[in-house]
Amino acid sequence: MDIYNKLTENTLFRGMSPEEIKDNLEEVEYRVLKYSKDETVAFRGDEIKGLYINLGGELVAEMMKASGEVKKIEDIEGNQIIASAFIFGGKNNFPVDLVCKSTCKLFFISKEELLTLISRDKRILANILDEVSNKAQFLSMKVWSSFSNKTIPEKLVNYILKNKMEERITFKPSLKEVANLFSVARPSLSRVISEFVDEGILEKIEGRNTYRIVDMDLLREKVE
Repeated sequence: MDIYNKLTENTLFRGMSPEEIKDNLEEVEYRVLKYSKDETVAFRGDEIKGLYINLGGELVAEMMKASGEVKKIEDIEGNQIIASAFIFGGKNNFPVDLVCKSTCKLFFISKEELLTLISRDKRILANILDEVSNKAQFLSMKVWSSFSNKTIPEKLVNYILKNKMEERITFKPSLKEVANLFSVARPSLSRVISEFVDEGILEKIEGRNTYRIVDMDLLREKVE
């Protein structure tokens, strides 16, 4: 695997070519960690000693309840930074268990080397700040959605009104992530979106998870 080409897809190196990534990484120490299927990468409470990126493989965040039941929190997709909001700050501990459901490869760079990397290229500094800020905003919105008693259609309307660009709405970073934000199953959210399309409120257009808002008044009526 050409790690430099792979890392161009990660938010930490957004806007950088493979050659630029290589030049920066040659000045710091990093590792590619390999894990087998069913191997635990980290347990909840373990210290986070640096930045981890899932380079490939099925990595899952899990949490064990007091009853012993294991609950899946989320799938950590390829090229996703792991626990970015917990790398810096006062409490640097994994909030969940990380378990490989297939063979996995992780990019790892310690905090000290990450700071060196950041000091070399302002783009990396801007990217890591964006990553941490976006994650904090996402978690804040998820808390709000979890504690509200709103229905899925009401949550969907509020999301569209808050995130629309002119007459378009794109569910990002993915429909699954938006469903997680609402604390609902993705099929349930997809069903409500389909209902909005059938009712003439939304129209699917070109672009991943992108819709045109056909009738804004009808959309607002959903929450009135």
